[in-house]
Amino acid sequence: MNGLDAAIEAFVAEIARGAWFAACGEPLTDSEDVDARLLAGALGFAGTGLARVADWREAAQQTQRPDWSRAWWQAEAAAEAALKTAAIARFGEAALLEELSRVMLAAAALNGAAALALARAHVADEALARVAAGAAAQACHQAALARAADAGTGHAFAAKFRLFAGGRWPLGVVGGRLFVF
Repeated sequence: MNGLDAAIEAFVAEIARGAWFAACGEPLTDSEDVDARLLAGALGFAGTGLARVADWREAAQQTQRPDWSRAWWQAEAAAEAALKTAAIARFGEAALLEELSRVMLAAAALNGAAALALARAHVADEALARVAAGAAAQACHQAALARAADAGTGHAFAAKFRLFAGGRWPLGVVGGRLFVF
């Protein structure tokens, strides 16, 4: 087992232990507030206000707003591309893609976690469950890239993963504020 294999093995175990979507709607803890601000700041949105999302219906509304930040999306895409380049330089493309495939297989279980969270909230919305699970799976992919690139715990995607694995759903910047469910 090489360094990347071992790191991804440990990461896959973290995915399985996460409290995916379990804290959605609850007030942010101090450490979640720190991670949300780290996420925003590391992507170039320092000083962006945080907004809590109260329930699944509001989360659905936030994901459909037309004033979502394209700059946020572009910042995430640029960070992801930089991490991929760094990780390929460390381990090679074939090895990286193989390990990222393992991460995505593990993240497939998040579909059930999202569906369960919605069911517990008495919300029947399969599309919203798929959107939430897809966002969580993307966070797993991004965090795996950050680990493969040895970006450290202060990287935006490390903070994003901690929020998701801790039961949150960071929805992104909408209307000039970072919404966290």
